[in-house]
Amino acid sequence: MENIITINAELRKEISKRASKGLRATGKVPAVIYGITSDSVPIAVTLSDVKGILKSENKDNSILRINQGEKAKFDAMIKEIQYDYLSDRIIHVDFIRIDLNKPVEVEVPVLLEGEPVGVKTEDGLLEFIHREIMVRSLPTSIPREIRVDISGLHLGQSIKVENLAKSEAYQFISPANTVICAVAAKAKEEVVAAPEAAAAVEAPVEGAAAPAADAAAKAPGKEGDKAAAPGKEKAAAPAKGKEK
Repeated sequence: MENIITINAELRKEISKRASKGLRATGKVPAVIYGITSDSVPIAVTLSDVKGILKSENKDNSILRINQGEKAKFDAMIKEIQYDYLSDRIIHVDFIRIDLNKPVEVEVPVLLEGEPVGVKTEDGLLEFIHREIMVRSLPTSIPREIRVDISGLHLGQSIKVENLAKSEAYQFISPANTVICAVAAKAKEEVVAAPEAAAAVEAPVEGAAAPAADAAAKAPGKEGDKAAAPGKEKAAAPAKGKEK
């Protein structure tokens, strides 16, 4: 990274929600430049400049030269961008001063290259776990991305930070055991019975035999017969009366 993007800024004299709203209405964005040793400075930059930075080759890792008037100049990088949660509109930007001769720590995107053999021939599934990793380097040596060849990755294998190729221009700050990607086995699909089938098993069929408990109550010698016996004796009593 060698290109430096120059943008212009103006000092914000009034710091309030009303003033910030007024700036946005004119196509500007309220911002703050934070310093390593210097005090923070409230500024305003144009929205088009911020969008241009985000569309540049290095995006939010770009090196910026912020001109505030004719005298004040700052080498800086984007620290944070705040968006409106309803419209995704940029509403505030934080910049951080940098020294081009001192290293900085930034997150760099990871770019996967190739198709894993574990996906191609072993019916695996690629899991992209960490899409950015932290590196430390001079501002002019920040890589645009970290390219990772995953074509030789088999089922059950993974690539961690410790497996990445080392570079003299930067060093990895993310923990060595951080998993960037892995090829995992696909989850097995469970066979679930249809609701109609389950209902057919649980519900008794109309006209089917009574449950075993009812059948046992009607069986000879059981309590069901004992309960019916008194009724039979009462029915036979009138016949005995005629014999007399």
